[in-house]
Amino acid sequence: MIKDVIIDIKTEQSLDGQSDTVEFSTDGHFGIKDGSYFLSYDESGLLDVEGEIKTTLYLKPDNTVILSRKGSYNSRMVIEKGVRNNCFYSTPVGNLSLGIFGEKVLSNLNENGGSITMTYLIDADAKLLSRNKVNISVREVN
Repeated sequence: MIKDVIIDIKTEQSLDGQSDTVEFSTDGHFGIKDGSYFLSYDESGLLDVEGEIKTTLYLKPDNTVILSRKGSYNSRMVIEKGVRNNCFYSTPVGNLSLGIFGEKVLSNLNENGGSITMTYLIDADAKLLSRNKVNISVREVN
C-alpha cells in the first residue's frame, strides 16, 4: 500500500572544516515495492533549478540505499556501508561520474514510517569532494 507522507530531510555537507546544512520538509509517498521500502517526492520547488525533479529513494533489506533523480537533473547514487560505488550525476552543464563510499546506513523504517540516517563520502578522480550526513524522517499525513 502506498501512503501519503510528510518527509523531513536534513543534509550536512562538510570538507576541510567548512560545513553547510540544508533542511526541508515535503509531501511525498511511502510504501514497499519488491521487498524494499521506497520514498518518492518532488524536489522541483526545493532546488534552485528550472524544470522538474522527481526523487525516489529505495531502502533495500540489506540497508543499501539507492537514490534516483529524474528530470532537469538525473542521477543514481548507491550508498552501501563499506563499499565505494561509481555513480552517475547529470547537470545542465555536463555529466559527472562520482565515487560514493558508504560509511553508515541505519534505518528504523516500518510500514508506518520511521527514519533513515546515512553517512557517506563523495569523491571525483580520487579527490574527496565532501563528507555527507543525511537524516530522513517519514510520517503519515493525518
